[in-house]
Amino acid sequence: MIIKAMILECYEAFKEGRLKHVPQDMKPTSAKMTMNWLESILNTREPYNRSGSLLQYKIILEKIEKEFGPQRAREAALVLMPYCQKYNKQSHISILQRF
Repeated sequence: MIIKAMILECYEAFKEGRLKHVPQDMKPTSAKMTMNWLESILNTREPYNRSGSLLQYKIILEKIEKEFGPQRAREAALVLMPYCQKYNKQSHISILQRF
């Protein structure tokens, strides 16, 4: 199970360029997918075609909004929206619509 501390640790490692970092008790494949997901919403701004957990959406978008402003959080949410709409992920969409 991925918890808030793991998500935040991945986010901080990503910002520092430590893309191979794996938080304690997190599966390496989960960490790698999280890093790829962060790359897609923060840098390439192209869909990664992975939904992530509701907790990841909430925590990461709030961090982006706090650190980079509401416009950047909105842009990240727009990258994530098509995948969620395609697979009718209503709970995820409700989080994205907050931004």
